[in-house]
Amino acid sequence: MRRIHSIFTSAINDAIHEFGILRDNPLVRIKIRKDESEDSGKIKFFTVEELNRFLAACVPAKGAKYQHSRHYQALFTLMARTGLRIGEALALTWDDIDLKNGTLSVTKTLIYPRNTDPRVTTPKTKSSIRTIKLDSETIRVMKEYRLNQKETVLRYGLKRSDLNLVFHNPDGRWLRINVVREYMKEVCKRAGLPQLSPHALRHSHAVHLLEAGAPIRYVAERLGHASIKTTEKYLHVTKKIEKDALTLYEQYVR
Repeated sequence: MRRIHSIFTSAINDAIHEFGILRDNPLVRIKIRKDESEDSGKIKFFTVEELNRFLAACVPAKGAKYQHSRHYQALFTLMARTGLRIGEALALTWDDIDLKNGTLSVTKTLIYPRNTDPRVTTPKTKSSIRTIKLDSETIRVMKEYRLNQKETVLRYGLKRSDLNLVFHNPDGRWLRINVVREYMKEVCKRAGLPQLSPHALRHSHAVHLLEAGAPIRYVAERLGHASIKTTEKYLHVTKKIEKDALTLYEQYVR
């Protein structure tokens, strides 16, 4: 809706200012309601307890077509435990993940240019190109999912991905970002959680790392931030970091 509104507004503005066909633009009086997950720059994230509830609920609903599939659960787990952007996650191939050594290479991202098919491109900044170390739980989940992916394709007669994609549609092509976003909202609703966007999983990972005591520079490098100032914003969204820091200070000066 926003995209259509923007294109139409631009066209009418041209009709007014460039060609003198119209006198005013009625679309400027139309306000599109924001999604519930949007809030003027405020950082949205799951607590650890909320994240665990969310991931546990990321299984096909009763009556869903592909009951055996666990690709959404694997996708959201990977994003929540690595801080991947949604485009980076959907662009992954199995060649990018080394489960033996526990690493994941980020060298590309999936984008959806206006009115064109999705395509893979290089990340915007050099800092986004990085190698992420995987924790043992993520390695376990991805190993199980790799087997589950093969079983799901065989069980339902789906098309294998010619691109060796980690996450793909039943037709073997890339998952669409808007479909992932809507599925996540549905799971949040089902689990009684705030309806957040996939980007909130990246925020959650950053906050949880800092709450666990990870150095801010490490968090910045893991998330692929171009500047440490981008990472510093997470220090202000949780009371736990402030409380733990004060406790450490009290123990030090005691």
